[in-house]
Amino acid sequence: MGSELPEDLSLDRPQELLRDRVLARIRQAIVAGRYRPGQRLLEKELCDALDVSRTSVREALRQLEIEGLVEVGPRGRPFVAEMTAVKARQIYEFREVLECAAGRLFVARAPESACAELQALAARFRAALDTGDLVERLAVKQAFYDVLFTHAGNPAIHSVFDQLFHRIGFLRSRSLGQQVRAEARAAELDQIVACLVARDAEGAANALGKHIRMVSAAAVTWLESREAGEESWDA
Repeated sequence: MGSELPEDLSLDRPQELLRDRVLARIRQAIVAGRYRPGQRLLEKELCDALDVSRTSVREALRQLEIEGLVEVGPRGRPFVAEMTAVKARQIYEFREVLECAAGRLFVARAPESACAELQALAARFRAALDTGDLVERLAVKQAFYDVLFTHAGNPAIHSVFDQLFHRIGFLRSRSLGQQVRAEARAAELDQIVACLVARDAEGAANALGKHIRMVSAAAVTWLESREAGEESWDA
């Protein structure tokens, strides 16, 4: 009896990795605001920019549709999903539940090395604030949540959070690009990290909840102004 796998079960690792890379690049472009809410995503333009096939681009767009970052309009034309004040409020409410749970789990399960990672990230965020480096600020926030949710030890919560986090990526980019709001976020991050390092579960949950409510209020207010015709995506 042979030991070879049936042909249809063979793995194509290089192509699988390429799809992941294409997905990550398009997702990051949307999150960073290179492609704005409502903007058409042209397959040929993406293929040329990424130097990949239409198949790779289409697979990435299908995944981004599942994640809620892309919607499909008439004749199957994909575009960056619009974010409304109602959607944003719902996402932030759910995000608060997930982050507070992750904070408590982190306190109970995380090793000391994870606490040291968070302290280093808080310092990096402060340094990026001083230099005005928005790309670094966004990268640090992503790294912070990766450490928090990884060491919370619940992959299911982590997976759900990642999808929510991507969906409000454009709002995060806009908020952290404004110096006054970024300074407020830095102070909130310092407080969150201090509580996590001190193994103060309730303090961490409270600090995380306060942070989410603050960013939610700012995002929802701005979106409501935009919906009323008082602001544009570039404002």
